[in-house]
Amino acid sequence: MNADQLSTPFCTITEDALARVRATQGALFHKTMGIDAQKVAEDTLDPRRPQEMADVLQEYVPLAGKVLEIGSGCGVTHILWRRKYGVDAWGVEPEGEGFDESAAISRDLIALNGLDPARIMNATGEALPFPDNTFDIVYSTNVLEHVNDPAQVLREAVRVLKPGGTMQIVVPNYLSYFDGHYAVFHPPIFSNAFFCWWVKNIYGKDPSFAATIRTQVNPVWARRQLRDIQRTTPLRVHTLGEEKFLERMTNVDVGRWMALHLVGRVVAFAKALRLNRLAAKLVIVLQGWSPLIITATKL
Repeated sequence: MNADQLSTPFCTITEDALARVRATQGALFHKTMGIDAQKVAEDTLDPRRPQEMADVLQEYVPLAGKVLEIGSGCGVTHILWRRKYGVDAWGVEPEGEGFDESAAISRDLIALNGLDPARIMNATGEALPFPDNTFDIVYSTNVLEHVNDPAQVLREAVRVLKPGGTMQIVVPNYLSYFDGHYAVFHPPIFSNAFFCWWVKNIYGKDPSFAATIRTQVNPVWARRQLRDIQRTTPLRVHTLGEEKFLERMTNVDVGRWMALHLVGRVVAFAKALRLNRLAAKLVIVLQGWSPLIITATKL
């Protein structure tokens, strides 16, 4: 695809943005996943992804009001949600960290789409630069596994929510069986050291990026963190994503992005054997569904 093919009435993508993502995230994930850097850039900037994210979010709460995205990446979600849904959108993305120049790409793309690039703040999820009780929705996807302190990010997300506001944090579950950063199947991960060993010795891949991933994130960890928060702040926990996993496995709808086609092949094979729904239920019992979709309302 080129930039014109990716663009929609609500979000214009540029060839410059494609080239810059291809040279940064594309180069990284080509090395880890073996996927073409151009596909990584296209998937990263495709406005259909934030639309799918909005559809899942709106199963729990209307996409409206003041919305914060923790880890706004290249800005496509910010643009689409603001222009299509009219939300009062803000984002945080640290400069010079993570995926190199994502914050700079996002500001350029946001400005080109006629929006205020200053809405993307140079900050981390561990120290959100907003007062208590500011947002109706706090959202994040595929970020929590990359932060320094995932538990603190959850606490900060709840802190800046208004009473009645909802957070949704989408993150890989490392008790699951597939890692999308490396496009590798694996047993449940109980330590980062084992994950690095697995990536290096089973798949022959450089484990340096694996060493940065917070593999402690799983349903057991998430429940513990939410209970800790509930000691001081009332929360109603809606889901950790089990029902969405069961739905996707039943419908063989695991997504088209990045390396998910590999998972899709496994699920399609299970469906051909009429085992996909049974397998999904067993995976849920074993705490292995992915991703986690941590969704809770502040009371």
